[in-house]
Amino acid sequence: MSTKLLRFILAQVSVFLMCVLQWTSAYAEEAVVFDESQSSVQQLSEILVTDTRLPSIQENILAVPAKVTVIAAEDIQKSGAKTVQEALEKATGVVMYDQVGNAFEQRIDLRGYNGNPVSSTSVFVDGVRVNEPEFNQMNFDLIPLETIERMEIIPGASAIYGKNAMGGVINIRTKRGSEPRQMTGETALGSFGRQRYNLNTSGPVGKLDYYGSLSREREDGYRDGSDAKLWRGFGKVGYHPMDGTDLAVSYTYINDHLGQAGSLPLSLAEEDPKANFTPGDFVDRENNFVRMNAQQDIPGGFTFTGNGFYRRLQEESFLVSQPFTLGGMNSTSQNFVDTESWGGTFQLTHELEVGDLRNVLAVGGEVAWNDFKNRLLSLSDFGPFHIRRKSEEEVTALFVQDTLHLFSDVVLVGGFRYDRNELDFRDLLNSTNDGRKVYNRITPRAGLTYFLAPQTSAYFSYSQGFRVPTNDELFAQGDFGSNPNLKAVRSNNFEVGFKSQISTWGDLAMAVYQSNIRDEIFFTCLACDFSPGDGQNRNVPKTRRRGFELTLKVKPNEFVDGVVSYTYTEAQFRSSFNISSARVVDVGDSFPLVPKNRLSVTGTVHPAKGLSLSLSGLYVSTQFLQGDESNTRDRLPGYFVLNGRVAYEHAVPGGILKGFLAVNNLLDNNYFTSGIYAANRITGGGAIQEFVVPAPGIGLFGGLNYRFESFPF
Repeated sequence: MSTKLLRFILAQVSVFLMCVLQWTSAYAEEAVVFDESQSSVQQLSEILVTDTRLPSIQENILAVPAKVTVIAAEDIQKSGAKTVQEALEKATGVVMYDQVGNAFEQRIDLRGYNGNPVSSTSVFVDGVRVNEPEFNQMNFDLIPLETIERMEIIPGASAIYGKNAMGGVINIRTKRGSEPRQMTGETALGSFGRQRYNLNTSGPVGKLDYYGSLSREREDGYRDGSDAKLWRGFGKVGYHPMDGTDLAVSYTYINDHLGQAGSLPLSLAEEDPKANFTPGDFVDRENNFVRMNAQQDIPGGFTFTGNGFYRRLQEESFLVSQPFTLGGMNSTSQNFVDTESWGGTFQLTHELEVGDLRNVLAVGGEVAWNDFKNRLLSLSDFGPFHIRRKSEEEVTALFVQDTLHLFSDVVLVGGFRYDRNELDFRDLLNSTNDGRKVYNRITPRAGLTYFLAPQTSAYFSYSQGFRVPTNDELFAQGDFGSNPNLKAVRSNNFEVGFKSQISTWGDLAMAVYQSNIRDEIFFTCLACDFSPGDGQNRNVPKTRRRGFELTLKVKPNEFVDGVVSYTYTEAQFRSSFNISSARVVDVGDSFPLVPKNRLSVTGTVHPAKGLSLSLSGLYVSTQFLQGDESNTRDRLPGYFVLNGRVAYEHAVPGGILKGFLAVNNLLDNNYFTSGIYAANRITGGGAIQEFVVPAPGIGLFGGLNYRFESFPF
């Protein structure tokens, strides 16, 4: 981090802290005058988050040296989100964009890493990594939204989570059975043929608890050929044989069919955003996922936490490519991927309190094996083309972290993780492409939190992150692309932040960060003469991300609440290189698909008991299109989306009845969340044009939900 930037950060933080402290002090003085029993101010509860690899011990969010965002099941319901991505998109640091053209496969990345072809955000469900091992992409359609208890967004690299989390981590915990026993049925209908049906039940039975959910969702789609059909089943059983012992096993089954409308030339998208340039694209997925979790308290202040998992994903995709000229060569490809993953994580935690000192030590390890097979058949006027590949990946890791609470105002965090990642690739049709690679890496983490007041803290953190090259980047692209000498991508990350509970009615969090990245991977060329080895995946020496994030939550009384989130992101190349014969990337050029400014504002009023009315606006600034790394072409326009929602719930004999009506894109704006510069071989004679993915127009979505809580047994 440069001295100039550090001085700027410290100056801004100091001024901001003084203002907030004066503000909170004034409110604290006023609070003494009034009787709390007479006040209408709604006190916000303390938020606890996971600060170890597995959630054996929860930590006060004010003590964690990171800008963690927590989204609970109640928040998801109030937001009206229909997918996991919609539930995440308004949080700071998050960018959501669509590259395939349906309502279920939007991509999520954190802190400016969305300009990369390989995701740098890791997603965990009940402690198990669920990114696809082949290319680290995240299929959020395989996570049933209705089963989520809470999500924690932890931006920035965190050593305890390991590889491929340079942008951050999304930590998801699924629901358990709790009091009272209940059964809930929901039906919802909306524009573009959207239908959702869900039945779930949960509760305790002696020392057991259970949660089960079955859902069916379908949509005709806003775009031609963007239809979707999804079946989702989830079941979890927990067991508490004695105090200090907790066991749980869960099973998730997903069966999806998702049409992919793809991108359109800008001129066609503006004229007919519902069109489909290459009709027929789709993906089918079948996912089976078993997880086992255990926690056991041990005498002497120790706690053992562990999990084990097995997952199998079978995927078929079909792609129609552009013909090279009108009436010329056509091509289609059918790709089959079969992925099996299994492994586990263990963690031993020790908590010790002596007077005003509290220490939490966590040590553990992680193992995982991933086997994935890929079979592709491409047909064109030139004849068939086949690919058959088999890959194996072995991951082992050890980690340790210590958190020391010094008296009541200082918290120190230190730790590191050792990762070993072995990749073994086999080309079953051309053994000359075979390869094996082993990566080893130690990543540290350190943080300091200082409590300026009982409900106000400032922090500084340092961490390192890394990403392992994929099999495709190393071996699978042959002479034009593969590079078995690729280094792992590395980052050094600095963050300064501030958090405060403002009196009893608000929460404020802000952070300034910088990530210095080495050896980021891009497809580049040297002479650009199309000779073997010229066009190749290579490490770019230096890149950088930095930014500012702010979240303010307010609830001044029982009738009003609101959330404001602002994100500034700067993602730049810090080394020059040739990305093609016509494109040279210079120092200071910005990454594509990274908007510098994002602002989300949500306001909700509760005019009567059980009734809520909310408006939510999201502004996203301009961004360079993919394929414009040299920043010489027109940008993707910025956009603003306004959504509204009305919800009502009422207690009825035996349960609770809820209803809602949501209007998305109230202003019916025509906008695009992603785009690429590519050759238009149908109408453009091969000329480079803008291709964009249109977002849906105005749409309605409403439904009824009945929760039955009176059981005769």
